[in-house]
Amino acid sequence: MNALQWMHESGNEPLRAVYVVHGEDPYLIQESLAAIARSVCPDGDSAAMERVPGSEASLADVLDRLFTLPFFSSRRLVVVDDADPFVSKHRGELEAYVEHPARTGVLVLQAKTWPASTRLAKAVEKLGLTIQATSPRESDLPSWLVRLAKTSGGVKLNVDAARLVVELVGPEPGILAGEIEKLIAYAGESRSITRDDVAKLVGAGRIETIWKILDAAAAGNSGEAIRELDLLLAAGEPATPMLAAMGANLMRLHHAGFLRGQRMSLGEACQAAGIPPFAVDKTRRQHAHLGPKRTDSLPALLLKADLDTKGGSLLEPRVILEILLTRLAAPRLD
Repeated sequence: MNALQWMHESGNEPLRAVYVVHGEDPYLIQESLAAIARSVCPDGDSAAMERVPGSEASLADVLDRLFTLPFFSSRRLVVVDDADPFVSKHRGELEAYVEHPARTGVLVLQAKTWPASTRLAKAVEKLGLTIQATSPRESDLPSWLVRLAKTSGGVKLNVDAARLVVELVGPEPGILAGEIEKLIAYAGESRSITRDDVAKLVGAGRIETIWKILDAAAAGNSGEAIRELDLLLAAGEPATPMLAAMGANLMRLHHAGFLRGQRMSLGEACQAAGIPPFAVDKTRRQHAHLGPKRTDSLPALLLKADLDTKGGSLLEPRVILEILLTRLAAPRLD
């Protein structure tokens, strides 16, 4: 089960004796663990929850905690944080435990990786629950934001408005959740959030500037693109969400180019790629500037820029973005 689904449905799920939360998204890990805690201790008794670091945890200590009867609640929750070394060291014993878990203890293994082909993973899948806390598909985020606005603040979030939030902020669940909190507060007594509300509050017009940057780069004007980029960076906009917003637009451009290569008309390709009708002519010009090879290579260019901004390069994020824009603005070679 993915984390977004678990966060939405946890209240209706039966309680399991063993949970695994795996992945590297801090927000999804935190919220998944919080939902498990609410299932185990619906009265909010924090004393019933114990956390043990996986690098230091001993099997005997964890089992002792699980089999010790709780004092003030019906169950005891034991979370092994960063459990990868703990799982590697005690895999056989954990397989045996999953088959015969403690009656009043609930074990949670929070790990970065969790290969589904292992005997332990199959045992947990059969008798417990595995929650995947990795970056979700961008297409799943708008519907999640609609649910989040309703459950967190009783506010109706328009689907188009939710899509715009994702486009403005990028596919980062934690940042998106923070923006929804601000929008809920902004909604006040109206109890609804429209696309116009999002445009006013989220990013303060950042998306229009990002469109301007990409328009300039895809038209061969690297100087204008970098000047606009400098304005956003000077205003305090972080590079990673900015790259995510650029990436969403460039991937649509790539998708439309791919479909045109499959003999689809420009209008049909733009519609299938999610490009609005008013941007069809602009897309034609951008494809003409980039050429087929560079349009095809957009995912690879974006992946490299993304990895570089997240520690894969010693260059500053602004330099990485400038390199990307310069490559987009360079003359066509094919």
